[in-house]
Amino acid sequence: GVDIVRINGDTGAVEDKINVPNIQPQYFGMYGAAVDKEGNMWASQLGQGTLLFVDGLTLQYKTWPMAGSGYGMTVGSSGYVWTCSYEASRFDPLTETWQKLGVGGSGGCMEDTNGTLYMSGGNNNIVAIDVETLQVKATYPLPQYVHGISIDYYGYVWGVSIGAQAYRIDINNPGAFQTFNNLVGAYTYSDMTGVALSNVSPQ
Repeated sequence: GVDIVRINGDTGAVEDKINVPNIQPQYFGMYGAAVDKEGNMWASQLGQGTLLFVDGLTLQYKTWPMAGSGYGMTVGSSGYVWTCSYEASRFDPLTETWQKLGVGGSGGCMEDTNGTLYMSGGNNNIVAIDVETLQVKATYPLPQYVHGISIDYYGYVWGVSIGAQAYRIDINNPGAFQTFNNLVGAYTYSDMTGVALSNVSPQ
């Protein structure tokens, strides 16, 4: 199985360790992880593997088969859990059901605080998806494919290529973006600006 380890952020000491024997480690164990606003951990596997929930207080866990292929994953202020790759797959913890929308691409995703999921899509686009209806709200074309998606505290959406460029998109000005060059081996597929911390309650 896989081991889930909770580490003290100040001291580095291991506080808790949970073994989950019914998950096959595959190549990378659990590939993505995030914490929800109740302090619980969610994790997903690369490809179409297993979604894992660990209660932040009791350390009890639960697992579900993933509905679609996962690369990036996130938990938003809506409470939904998302796995993203060629499709955006939405897990509702209340009903324990999945819904999904195919958008192409194969990278990351991030939810803002206004009910929109931003995802790396096909045809060098960032795709904005309504978190409730799963309808595409807008697409933002870029010069190249971006693998990592994040949102900063000013509301800009960032896309990072695999390589040397990052793009900052102004969602209120369609077609407008800034390019940042000279990155060295950039590689991310999830949150890299820290805004997801706003979805987590202080512990």
